[in-house]
Amino acid sequence: MKKIERILVSVFDKSGVLEFSKTLQKEFNVEILSTGGTGNLLSNNGVTITKISEYTESPEMFNGRVKTLHPKIEGGILYRRDKEADVSDAEKYNIPPIDMVVCNLYQFKEAISDPNTSLSQALEMIDIGGPTMIRAAAKNFPDVVVVPDSKYYSEIINELREHNGSISESTRLKLAQEVFLIMADYNAAIANYLQTQINDKNFPAKLIKSFKKVSDTRYGENWDQMAAFYKDLSSKYGLQDIEQLNGKQISFNNYLDIDSCMQILLDLGKENYVTAILKHTSPNGIAIDKKNQLKSVEKAFSTDPLSAFGGIWGVNKELTEEVADFIVNQENIFIEVIMAPSFEKKALNILKKKENMRVLAYGDFLDKREELYRNLELRSVLGGILVQEYDHKPVIKDWNVVSNRNVSQEEKEALIFSYKVSKWAKSNSAAFVQTYDTGMYTIGIGAGQQSRVHVVKLAVSKAIEFGHKETLKDSVMGTDSFFPFPDGLEAAVSAGAKAIINPGGSIRDDIVIEKANELDISLVFCGKRVFRH
Repeated sequence: MKKIERILVSVFDKSGVLEFSKTLQKEFNVEILSTGGTGNLLSNNGVTITKISEYTESPEMFNGRVKTLHPKIEGGILYRRDKEADVSDAEKYNIPPIDMVVCNLYQFKEAISDPNTSLSQALEMIDIGGPTMIRAAAKNFPDVVVVPDSKYYSEIINELREHNGSISESTRLKLAQEVFLIMADYNAAIANYLQTQINDKNFPAKLIKSFKKVSDTRYGENWDQMAAFYKDLSSKYGLQDIEQLNGKQISFNNYLDIDSCMQILLDLGKENYVTAILKHTSPNGIAIDKKNQLKSVEKAFSTDPLSAFGGIWGVNKELTEEVADFIVNQENIFIEVIMAPSFEKKALNILKKKENMRVLAYGDFLDKREELYRNLELRSVLGGILVQEYDHKPVIKDWNVVSNRNVSQEEKEALIFSYKVSKWAKSNSAAFVQTYDTGMYTIGIGAGQQSRVHVVKLAVSKAIEFGHKETLKDSVMGTDSFFPFPDGLEAAVSAGAKAIINPGGSIRDDIVIEKANELDISLVFCGKRVFRH
């Protein structure tokens, strides 16, 4: 293996570079070439360096825009040591070999994350010399070691010690591959940023995304499928920020349910105590209580305690000891995941008694709604992806009571809640909601049916099965799209609904309105469909 004798050090992020360079020079007697800011840091702290401008006999130009773009630098990195013609050219033009390039890039993504950064400031944060050097080193990795991130410093030192000043072929290859991943992400960030500067509201002709693996999952949707979770490198926040405090490794299906639960909690906000229980990404029971977290948990659980088995439970405020007691003391109930911003210490100790239950703390996630929904929603299909905005806009576009019977303020709040629930249930969906003195809760949810009348009937049958037959009386119902025929409305009213909300928009709306007036119930058109496939 080739010994490292001459290195070039030029970094924007200077964390650890002084100690790294001192160790290399002291233990392995390497010659160090360096640029302005990095060179000053090293030389002012006892590291002997040769300035790039002295090495190339060419000054830094244009306020530092041109420093390393020189044949003596790029040639020293790129020439192949085992090619006679390359060696001959290097000797002819007096180009010594550079054996290692230590370089990280201007922090472009960090700069543009500040909304006050101007276009001219962003352009100055587009690195040119750094990418040129690390790409050259990566291309010529059999002869040159590239170190593109400070996280590799200790690994490099240890391997140099182990191999008497040399770096193995496998490490060189790994670092080279890392360079091109870094460059793909870097270039994607620049291209996507410049796209935002173009006054075009259409989706771009080319969509560039880069992702980094967070973890493998236990398996995919099924046991014989491999799977992993990757974070979107263009997104400031995401599920990767959630802290697991207890339980088994998170599975592929868990991630899908966690995502749905988080989005429901984002929709319902932080004002009151919210509990959401999900199964297979659809809500199984949701409740809002103005005063008490335990009450909201009990009400959400009461919607369908059978289907809550193996579900995902989420609350929007710190989970209390009494709620933890309620959860662990339910007989024959297995919970896959329990989520909260935080947990009382005693509550966490209680929940940890369930060794397999995944306990997740999501911190201030609910404060990040606008930032999270700046991203695009991507769904894979065979050979490509579908792209859309997240459905994060208000569920009420126009509040239009189209029936003779009006609605009270209490009914209005319950209708909006029922419509939000129906939004998160797989379409076609229907959600019956009842109010009580300090809140409201679901009493029957139907989801994923091919016809609107059948999803209403499914929601009713589940409500009756779990003891809500009388509670259906004077309930309200939300459904995620219009009624194509009056039969769905009739089924809801027959079960006890006194008010119904949907977006309207059917060619038979007049017939549906006429039926609502005939049955003396309130019908609200809100003007926004909330399908979820």
